[in-house]
Amino acid sequence: MLATSTRIALANPASVLKPLCEHLVEHEAVITEQDGATVITLDGSRARIDLSATALDVTVEAPDVATLIEMKRTIASHVVEFAPKDAAPQMRWTGDGTGPALPPEFRILTVTGVERITPHMARIRFKGENLARYDHLDALHVRLFIPPEDVSEPSWPMVGDDGLLLPSPAETRPLVRKYTIREIDVAASTLAIDFVLHEDAGPGSAFAFRAQAGDRIGMAGPGGRGLKAAERYVFLADETGLPAVARMLENLPEGAVGQAFIEVADAREEQALRRPAGMALTWLHRGAAAPGSLPLLQDALATIDWPADGPSTYLWAAAEYAAFKAIRAASRDKLRPERDQNLVVSYWRSGASDEEHVAAKKAEAAKG
Repeated sequence: MLATSTRIALANPASVLKPLCEHLVEHEAVITEQDGATVITLDGSRARIDLSATALDVTVEAPDVATLIEMKRTIASHVVEFAPKDAAPQMRWTGDGTGPALPPEFRILTVTGVERITPHMARIRFKGENLARYDHLDALHVRLFIPPEDVSEPSWPMVGDDGLLLPSPAETRPLVRKYTIREIDVAASTLAIDFVLHEDAGPGSAFAFRAQAGDRIGMAGPGGRGLKAAERYVFLADETGLPAVARMLENLPEGAVGQAFIEVADAREEQALRRPAGMALTWLHRGAAAPGSLPLLQDALATIDWPADGPSTYLWAAAEYAAFKAIRAASRDKLRPERDQNLVVSYWRSGASDEEHVAAKKAEAAKG
C-alpha cells in the first residue's frame, strides 16, 4: 500500500471532522474507530485521522497512486469546505504521490475524426487512455476541458502538494462544459461525443466547428444520473438532451417499452436511433421558432397515459430551463412516489450564459 500524510492545524478540528465524516457517509464511505482514531474507507483507499485539540493528523493509504491522490484530494477539499472561511487551513502532504499531478479522473483526449451527422449536430471521435471508469450508464455526463482557441499548450488541472487543485493562468486555462458520452469502446480506447452547433457558438460549439484530427481536450468525470431500471420509460429532450436519450435507448433491455419525444428544428435534424421495438419515438418539429420557445415537450408529456395501477415508470427529461420547470411541475402530479422514478433537468437557459445558468440553478437549489 502507498501512503501519504499531513497535519492540518485548526482552531476547532472536531467541528470539521464531524461534518466531513457525515458528508462522506452520504457518498458510501465506511466510518469506523480504531485506537481512538477515525478511519474512513472509500473506493479502495483508507484514511486514518487522529484528532487533537489543535489539529487533524491524517494518513491516507491506497493500492495505487491514482486512488491515493483521489482520497487525498477528497479529504483536503472537504476540510477546506467545512473549516471557517476566515481561516483557510494549510496542508502539505508528504510520502507517496507528492508533486503536481493530473487528477486521477482526468484524461487527455485526442481528436481522431469529425462527422456532421445532421446540419446542426457534429460527432467528434476521440482517442484516450484508460477509459473504463467512463463506461457506465448510471453516470452519462463528463466535464470537457476545452482549450482557448490558438492555445497549443493549455493549463490542464493539476493537484498540488496540499491535495487541492492548483490555480492556472487565465489565458491558457480551458473552459469547462458538461457533455454526454454518445459512444464508448474501452477496448479500443475510443469514445464519441455529439456537439450541437450554434451560430452564436459557445466554447463547445466553437470547438466543434474548428476541430480537426490531432486537437486535444481534457475530460473528467463521469457524473450526473442516467439510466435506471423500470417497467416503462418516458424520455423528453431537445437537441441538448438528444445524445443522452440516444445512448440510453440503444442500451435498454430488448423488452423495454415506453415513449421518447425529441424536439428538433425540422426533419433534417432527425437521427436514426437504435431502440427496442416497444419504445415509440416521436420527433417534434418547432420549425422556424427559436429553440426553447414552444411548449412542445410539455404538450407531449400531457398526452401520455399514467394509470394509477400501471407499470413503474422512469421519466427522464432534459431541455431548456422554462420547459424543465413546466415538465417538473406536471410530472409531480403524475409520478407515484412509491413506484416511479424521474430525472428532470435543465441543460440550458434562453438568454443566459452557461455560467449564469449554473449560478441560477444553484441559487434555486439553495432555496429548496
